[in-house]
Amino acid sequence: MERVKYLLLSNFDSQVNAGKVINVVKKLFLLVSVLISSSLLLGFDSFCSIDKELNKDTAKKLKEVRNQTHSICLNCSGDSCTLKSWPTEKSNDAAICKLLFCTPSRVSRVFKLPEGAENGKSLISFDYFITPKGKIKGVDVTNVKGSMNERQAYKYLTSFAKKTSFEPLIIEGKNYQLLSLSGQVIAVIGSQDDINKYQANDTGIWRN
Repeated sequence: MERVKYLLLSNFDSQVNAGKVINVVKKLFLLVSVLISSSLLLGFDSFCSIDKELNKDTAKKLKEVRNQTHSICLNCSGDSCTLKSWPTEKSNDAAICKLLFCTPSRVSRVFKLPEGAENGKSLISFDYFITPKGKIKGVDVTNVKGSMNERQAYKYLTSFAKKTSFEPLIIEGKNYQLLSLSGQVIAVIGSQDDINKYQANDTGIWRN
């Protein structure tokens, strides 16, 4: 698989932090170029990924640089943080922050089939937060397109989330929760032939 050769973190507006940022960027260059595959970076948007898993070695390396990047990526107050917003022209900055702070270290490969769910594909958009222990909580379905209804989508997400976990967010020895996150997943229900068919047509037209 092709590896990302480099990522250029955009210039920050504050010149006061310039020296610190340069050192952080150098570490991020090395970290991302060596450990992260291009598939984790392509298509980054306003959503955090909960179905793409970082390998254990990558998760350990990311943890090492969180303390040096939290002021760049996060707004923190009390015992909680939120991801900073980035303009479109700084999409690479947002992508790096999401890799560091809202990409799972373990993704569930099993889920409980929602009652009454039909074979098919569903695009589920939702809001959530990550607890200080690195678990998904507060799931709120915001939109569903496809074979599932909203209740079924919620059941699917909460079942999926039970065994999905993130590296706990620890800053200077203190655990934080990460709030105001949005996610999007494609749920496929059916036989292996159905799964292959739907995965091959992810960009097709949704039924509703």
